[in-house]
Amino acid sequence: MITPVSQNQNTNTQKNKSKYQDPLNKGIVVLLSNSNEIGTAISDIAPRLGAALWAPTFMYLGADIYDKYKNDKNNYDPSAKRAFKRAIFQALTSIVTLPAAIILGKYIISPLGKLDKTGVSGNAKDEIYRHTRDIISQAHGYAFESYDNFKNIVLTTLQNTINSRKNSQKTTNAVIRFNRKIFSGKYQLLNNDETKIMNFAEQNAKKTYEIFEALKKNETAKVPKKILNIYNTILPKMKEIYNEADYSYQATRNALMEYQTSLIFKNKILKTISGFTVLFLLNKPVNDFVDKQIMKKVINPGIDQIANTSINDSRMKKIFTDMKNNTPNLLGKNANTSNRPEK
Repeated sequence: MITPVSQNQNTNTQKNKSKYQDPLNKGIVVLLSNSNEIGTAISDIAPRLGAALWAPTFMYLGADIYDKYKNDKNNYDPSAKRAFKRAIFQALTSIVTLPAAIILGKYIISPLGKLDKTGVSGNAKDEIYRHTRDIISQAHGYAFESYDNFKNIVLTTLQNTINSRKNSQKTTNAVIRFNRKIFSGKYQLLNNDETKIMNFAEQNAKKTYEIFEALKKNETAKVPKKILNIYNTILPKMKEIYNEADYSYQATRNALMEYQTSLIFKNKILKTISGFTVLFLLNKPVNDFVDKQIMKKVINPGIDQIANTSINDSRMKKIFTDMKNNTPNLLGKNANTSNRPEK
């Protein structure tokens, strides 16, 4: 049987017709939609950069919602309902669910620290490191005259800190107590066994004092390389400031403070890795769940029942109209205008 030419043409046209691909869901543009989630993941090690990375996401969301308002896939067909649906989808995924999941993933990594031989959570360890760093910063020379002096100062002041926070928890209302216990890093010491806290603080004090002794005796092999480099960098500056007085002690003290900071940073790295792991594992499942379960079964049917006049007279309609008038080429080539009615 000979197939008519016209039928061959239609068949070829259908075969060659490419499946619609969202212009804002390709290549590097997709990274803009995930930048706030990346920012949430790295907020512990780079808080300013983490906050700044929310800006590209909001720019992407604005462009994406505006694109869905103007175009129904490849056809120009303005619809405020479609834009409203897209805004809800983006809010549920990019603004709420995924960042919350990343924060939860980073929070979960802290209690896992109790599984090691110390039995102390990651956040509690950070508090001990900060406390020891403060002691080094504020202590006078006699604190380093012997290990016993240094240990007793660290443990006594830490015990006073724990007692103070216990009293604070007793004298405030239940909501504040819960908030401090769960979300406040300064109260993480209360979420761990006190004996284990004190044992870990003593171990950290011992390691710190051993580094002090090694620097004092110039036993460089016993000093972590990073701390030794900091010490050697600081030493000439301290000599210039303090002359022949106690410049070596001042350089040593700064190096020991940096040692505590490096221990804190290691825990932050673990939290960051946990955040990226959650983002990698849950990004697609969360988007699919929101799209197929929440949007299609709950949100979309509800929005479809709203009268078109209510949407068209809404503030969203005015926003998109202003965007169209002020920035008609916002999406450039991404906006398909081949089917627009002529004026």
